[in-house]
Amino acid sequence: MASNSKNSHPWFEICQSRPTAKYQVFIFPSAGTPGQYYREWGKDFPEYEFSLIIYPGRLTRMSENLLTTIKEYHMEMTKGLIHIGTAINFALAKHMIDTNNKGNLIKLLIEMGRGLPHLKDPDLSFSQMTDEEIVQDLKKMAVGDDLLSATPVNVPIIVYGGEKEESVKEPFLNRWKELTTTNALFRVRIFNGHHNFQSECQNEVLESVQQDFKYLIEYLNNKEFH
Repeated sequence: MASNSKNSHPWFEICQSRPTAKYQVFIFPSAGTPGQYYREWGKDFPEYEFSLIIYPGRLTRMSENLLTTIKEYHMEMTKGLIHIGTAINFALAKHMIDTNNKGNLIKLLIEMGRGLPHLKDPDLSFSQMTDEEIVQDLKKMAVGDDLLSATPVNVPIIVYGGEKEESVKEPFLNRWKELTTTNALFRVRIFNGHHNFQSECQNEVLESVQQDFKYLIEYLNNKEFH
């Protein structure tokens, strides 16, 4: 069930409070954007409660130091999100499952615009870029360079990508299938946009999210009765 706590937790912002919602959706913005445009995503999903993850150094946490490793995110987010139950969201989900820390509450991962976290990202790391290239291409931060274990999780994964993305092409996105044992639900959706296709093609992306949520619920219901 959705959280009925006050909307004051430093790690997340409840976009539209729905205490009776059966499912919660947590949005992990990419490193290159604070993600404020996600705040309206849940308005047409009355059966879900959407929350925006707020990283240290972003939005209402601008005065805090940035985290630089996946391990730091594990430690801080499991402390911050213990009651709720792209590379960061997969890493956190896997950590929760591996440590039996309410991982059973995770029903679906939607990964947007990033290759597999156990493979080297096709985009150049900041350490390999000139100052000018960094300014022109703020797509990720140091934490995105961490490579994770290739062990799959028993959670459905659906991947969204941009057709005009320069580096992360559909064949690479298809390899996310290596990280889930729930192959029946795996799919890759490609949108007519660039790296930030989720804002460029927002209506199409939200329509796909609704379809995928519906498909997931049908799958879970069928699972319960068989």
